[in-house]
Amino acid sequence: MISLNATIFVQVILFLVLLFILNKKLIQPLHQVILERQAFIKQKTKELEALEEQLKSLEQQYEERLQQASRDALAIKEKYRQEGVAIARETMADVQETISKLRLKVKAEVEEELKRAREQLHEIAEALSYDFTEKVLGRRV
Repeated sequence: MISLNATIFVQVILFLVLLFILNKKLIQPLHQVILERQAFIKQKTKELEALEEQLKSLEQQYEERLQQASRDALAIKEKYRQEGVAIARETMADVQETISKLRLKVKAEVEEELKRAREQLHEIAEALSYDFTEKVLGRRV
């Protein structure tokens, strides 16, 4: 049987005193550290979420700027392409005009040269025909 004597009451009182001391010196400070750490983690989690939102916003701004820069680059490229086409057309027109002028000049020179050659040929043919008739007839014509 279990006997209840004064030692059991002393032991219960000592246990409660020990429990009180442990609570004040160990459990409450440890609990306070856990609560502070949880608050710190919550704060850092909120800061991290805020930074993630800011990062998403900056990433979106970056993408928008990149797309705008791409559109601007395409517009500039198209502008320069059109300017190049216009310059090429002007150059082609100038070249064709120059070629036409040169063609007319060369044609005139060729016709002049041909006219001179015909005149010379006509003179030579006439001289040859006189020589030929003189030789055939045996006398001077």
